[in-house]
Amino acid sequence: MHISLHSSLTVLAAIASLVSAQGCAEAQRFGILQMSSLTLSPGQTFTVTVNLTCAIEWFGIVPTYLDYHIEVPVGNNGHEPPIYIARRTYNQSASPPVDTFAATLPYWSWFTFPGAQYQLVLDNSYMVAGTNGSPVMVVGGTSQPINIATSSASSGL
Repeated sequence: MHISLHSSLTVLAAIASLVSAQGCAEAQRFGILQMSSLTLSPGQTFTVTVNLTCAIEWFGIVPTYLDYHIEVPVGNNGHEPPIYIARRTYNQSASPPVDTFAATLPYWSWFTFPGAQYQLVLDNSYMVAGTNGSPVMVVGGTSQPINIATSSASSGL
């Protein structure tokens, strides 16, 4: 049986595409961030879930801390400071590897700007080996666009 170089390369390319199709997208390397509602009002309770399967099993990123905050996207207007929602120490024995919690959107005066854009940001802090083998904590993240409904009650600090 004679196998040409072209045939071998074609088979290898097909196998490589199958392997990558079963893997995870680069955008999922720090977790897949989801919320129970993408439109929130001040005082509303919402659930945040981060699926860390791809981060841990595909990219080897095992979180130490998961920090969550709401901010305006870069280039929006730069006036609002980030609103800290939670810092969570990741439970490394969680099965499946997810982090889920409930939070309440605070009443904050900056939420009164009609049409302002916001996003929930996840910062995933994890350990890597430094050049001499010592541990170094690095941070990567992902975000989810959200809408915040404005009301007169939002104006309280």
